Amino acid sequence: MKIWNLFIAVLIAFAFNPDFLLAKNAPTPAIAQCRITCTVSSVVEWSDTYFEDIDLELNNKTKTSEGQASLTLYTNGDVVLTADNSKSSELSSGSISLQTEYQLHFDGSGIDQTGAKPTDWCAFDTFLKEPVEIIHNPADGAVLVTLSVKASVDEINKNNTGEYYAIQTLTACWKS
Repeated sequence: MKIWNLFIAVLIAFAFNPDFLLAKNAPTPAIAQCRITCTVSSVVEWSDTYFEDIDLELNNKTKTSEGQASLTLYTNGDVVLTADNSKSSELSSGSISLQTEYQLHFDGSGIDQTGAKPTDWCAFDTFLKEPVEIIHNPADGAVLVTLSVKASVDEINKNNTGEYYAIQTLTACWKS
């Protein structure tokens, strides 16, 4: 009678849960996992390594000359710009130097677009002594940075004619 009771219990269990008997004999499921990571990169990069060359000309009629070049700065946060204030950023030829000044303009003001207020004209050795802060706008991840240079000479004579060279380096880094 006990066997019949067991048999009836198994039939009832099978009637309510047909997988009861099958589950015991089923193989264990095969599991595969995948680890997923996502890195949100910090972006501070120029559209190119170099600004276009700026060519200026001074003569007896034009003792001051200005020029400019632009590059796009891509960023996904607030950054600061600093400049090279060394002698290499002063227009010079041997031991003779020209009065060299720099200025920056931006296509955004930092309010509705990524950018900053334009800087004042400054001599090469004081240009961006205080770094300029570029404010990032989340809807705008780029700012057009225009570097302007002004060369001046008080008097042109045979002693100061020739080619003068300078290299200005702008460095963008995260605002701390």
